[in-house]
Amino acid sequence: MNAVLKLELIVGLLASFIMLSIVIWSIKKGDFDDSKKMMDGMLFDSEDDLRDAVNRENKQKALKEKKLKDMEKSK
Repeated sequence: MNAVLKLELIVGLLASFIMLSIVIWSIKKGDFDDSKKMMDGMLFDSEDDLRDAVNRENKQKALKEKKLKDMEKSK
């Protein structure tokens, strides 16, 4: 029973260390620096702006898919 508890402790500490390392790495990388921009975007973007953004994303996806199909055909 003691061995199981030791194993659980080691695995738990290891998992916690890995998660903490990932959070610190993402903070240093700057993943959490853009919160004000996101809030302003939600508050001030009109419906037309949002539709335009969705249309641009859809066009980009379609172009990527077309490029992949063309690459597969050329093989």
